[in-house]
Amino acid sequence: MSEQVQSAIPGSKREASPAVPEQKRAKIENKGRGGKKRAVRKANSDETMLDAIELLMRNLWLEGHPESAAQTVPKSFGWTAGDEKSEAEFCRAAPVAAKLAGGEPSECEFDVYVHELTERGVGVATRESPVELREMAKDARRPWAFQVPFTLRGEKARIRSVRHDWGYTQADLLGVLEPSPLRIDAPCKYFGQCSGCQLQHTGYNEQLAFKREMVSRALVQANPLFAQFAVSQVIQSPLPFGYRTKLTPHFDIRKDTPPDQVAIGFAMAGQRRVLDIEDCMIGTDTVRAGAKKARENARSKMDTYKRGATLLIRETNVPKDDPSGDVTDIPASELVKDYVVDHKSWVTDVVEDLKFRYPASSFFQNNASILPAFTGYVRDELRKWNEILSGCGSDCSQNARVLSHLVDAYCGSGLFGIACHADFEKVVGIEISNESISCANNNAKMNGADNCDFLLGDASKIFDKVGASPSNTAVIIDPPRKGSNPDFLDQLVAYGPRVIIYIACGVPAQARDLKHMHSQGAISIDGQTAPVDTKPASVYRVAGVQPFDLFPQTYHVENIVTLVRED
Repeated sequence: MSEQVQSAIPGSKREASPAVPEQKRAKIENKGRGGKKRAVRKANSDETMLDAIELLMRNLWLEGHPESAAQTVPKSFGWTAGDEKSEAEFCRAAPVAAKLAGGEPSECEFDVYVHELTERGVGVATRESPVELREMAKDARRPWAFQVPFTLRGEKARIRSVRHDWGYTQADLLGVLEPSPLRIDAPCKYFGQCSGCQLQHTGYNEQLAFKREMVSRALVQANPLFAQFAVSQVIQSPLPFGYRTKLTPHFDIRKDTPPDQVAIGFAMAGQRRVLDIEDCMIGTDTVRAGAKKARENARSKMDTYKRGATLLIRETNVPKDDPSGDVTDIPASELVKDYVVDHKSWVTDVVEDLKFRYPASSFFQNNASILPAFTGYVRDELRKWNEILSGCGSDCSQNARVLSHLVDAYCGSGLFGIACHADFEKVVGIEISNESISCANNNAKMNGADNCDFLLGDASKIFDKVGASPSNTAVIIDPPRKGSNPDFLDQLVAYGPRVIIYIACGVPAQARDLKHMHSQGAISIDGQTAPVDTKPASVYRVAGVQPFDLFPQTYHVENIVTLVRED
């Protein structure tokens, strides 16, 4: 190399397993079951990468055609829209060698320019410079792209191409030739090797800006009209590090690895191997202490495992003088931090003056430091709209408020329903897990939320249980990462609650659900709805988009959308 490579990411190279020589590993990776050559398929590729390439070229085309409207942007770059044969010919014909396709080391290493990031924080790079790429975009041509982890926009990097995918190649970062001014030294010694964090190489304010941009991008990619939704600044975590209340390190048993050398930790970036991690900086001090103990326990009996295992370390809150004592009648402020390592143990989480009990293996938000703000925002949104719709302001008595009933769909252990219960006559929650419903009802009782009733069943069945007019009802939906489903969304619109609070850990899925509602004529933008044959029972406007950073140093972002029925 003529330029000096600045090693920005320690240990970021993918190393071959000691038990599998390089040539054999390439042969294995390049062939599927039965010895057939591995086929490059669009369905197996990273959709976020394909979306980012498309977004990059669209934006560059618009820069080169400032007089043109967004509607005139080419529908595809590199081939005629709809020409699947030409698309396949381009996307399967990688112009470079790759390590796992039999390429020689000297053929697989070269320099690239990073132009964009995917929603997962991975760099989108090409061998073309920014100037050269703009010229390609003007003519609707398409570059061959490279997926490069741990990079930032505007950087020039040295990479090793590893494996070809649909129109792009996965690569390892060998070093940064021209670093971004936003690049910082990652504080964790495992960063660049561990797959757990993706953004430690940039400052926290830049992480927040990136996540806000990703929320906007997800909305616009779902529907260009959603560009009109104003996305608020991301509400940050009080703790950028040391926030995570749950860690699940794991290990695999290999015949060629002595028990005392088994790696206990998390997956290596871009590999299926485990990286040994002695300490994880994003865990709370309590969880990190528990992880150290769990590692010692696992090592002491490593010869008893046959296939490996996943460890669980979870923070809990216990009575100060009796760690195994009952927390029911003890104020939350008098509990102290402890940890559990048994999947069957029970955990107590504290959110302000509320306590929540659930099995250690169950789902619960893993950043306790931001939960007061997170639940508080939902409570404040409901309270604000109750006052606006009632027309009597903050002095309005409970009896005079419009919103008297709250529905908590996908209620889990009752976090949001219980956190908001004081402002409603009745709270009804529903969940498909019998264990979660039992926890939710017990949590309601423990916190004196006597107006809460949590029921077992599918979320779509809950509207039969409300017992109040839709005009007096608000609904919270907090589905899993895959989002909700059209049947539930259609039933939600048909029921027509006055206010909907949609909480999402999977923002692209949330955007897709909003797209569905809009396509059914149920979301109004600037007073206009999509043309439909049958007018929906209810029409909503998006009254707020508020992201939260529950997982600093990673690409994950939670988002809350408030929808208010138009009357």
